[in-house]
Amino acid sequence: MAVGQPVTFRWGSLMGERRIVRSSYGGARPRRDFPWLARAYLDGRLKLDELITRRLRLDQANDGFAGMVKGDVVRAVLLFDREVRG
Repeated sequence: MAVGQPVTFRWGSLMGERRIVRSSYGGARPRRDFPWLARAYLDGRLKLDELITRRLRLDQANDGFAGMVKGDVVRAVLLFDREVRG
């Protein structure tokens, strides 16, 4: 559901001991968790590079989508510089 899109529900569903809970980033706390994850990556404890199937230039984005449809690409990373490494 898009942010800003209207949501409808029955008024009675707001009564009683009910809560509407929303989650961003899977419940992570970015101020605490993002620096911790970045440090784990830089220290070599979080292996992200091994999860990348292909690195593509921005003009190759459609190739990445086509690879996902075929099952050849699991995680593609778009590079905004001109050089594609690996």
